[in-house]
Amino acid sequence: MRTFRDAKAMAKTLRAELLDRCQVELSHSACLEIVARQFGLDNYNILAAKLEEAGPGEQPRAGSVWRTPFSETTTIPVLRVFSEEAAKEFYVDFLGFSLDFGGPARGPGTPFYGQVSRPGTTLHLSEHAYQAGPGATVDIWLAGLDGLWEELSAYVQERNLRIWGPGIWVPDIMKVEWDARVLILADPFGNHLRLSEPDDPASHAVLPRWTFSRDAG
Repeated sequence: MRTFRDAKAMAKTLRAELLDRCQVELSHSACLEIVARQFGLDNYNILAAKLEEAGPGEQPRAGSVWRTPFSETTTIPVLRVFSEEAAKEFYVDFLGFSLDFGGPARGPGTPFYGQVSRPGTTLHLSEHAYQAGPGATVDIWLAGLDGLWEELSAYVQERNLRIWGPGIWVPDIMKVEWDARVLILADPFGNHLRLSEPDDPASHAVLPRWTFSRDAG
């Protein structure tokens, strides 16, 4: 069972697997950054500090007994996309996901396959027709839904986004019967992200909040 202490070994495995399976080559430092995000941290410097703080006798919590080389969760939705450019515009530019890796899956001229993530959420995006069909819905639980709605609405308005498939506007937050509120966003390919926030304020402390670092312009 791997823990935080195995970050460098995990990065080495991830790098080898990406090169072997997807012909995507990342540096060891880039893979360490991905591993840090798999543990819900913003970067490897924070993970390294936690390792030093833990000391030699402690075993930091890994969050799960077994993990994939890509994410701390054993379940990673694979969403069908039809354009690498449009996928990056929606998931990276608009929603603020990190692009962990991505490129032609089997060399130049082959369909795109990549991974985007935020703390607590990992998605794979695939242009391969056989790997995923369009029209999936992914339920993502988080806190700070009102602030997220305001951020996304401002982004759309500031850039005057008028032609962007289904993603040209931000719908209202809805109250649902399972003691939560939801914001449903459609990507340009017919997939939907259901961003859910529980009504119980005590739950918000343990849920991730999506923050943004937008480039000017």
